[in-house]
Amino acid sequence: MTEKTTRVTLDQIRKLKSLSNAQKVKSMTDEEIDKMIENDPDLYQLTDEELAEFQVVRGDTNGK
Repeated sequence: MTEKTTRVTLDQIRKLKSLSNAQKVKSMTDEEIDKMIENDPDLYQLTDEELAEFQVVRGDTNGK
């Protein structure tokens, strides 16, 4: 199988519609999130050690 690579510019990426729905996730209970993770083989619950590696980033990090 041959994979096709599509190149896009940073400006094109910024214009893409996000596939996530932050409001939906914010309105979900922990139990609903746990059930969603349990029912989706592509998702898994992060461990405390994995979560500790994340850094909170807010706003535009490129200084623009």
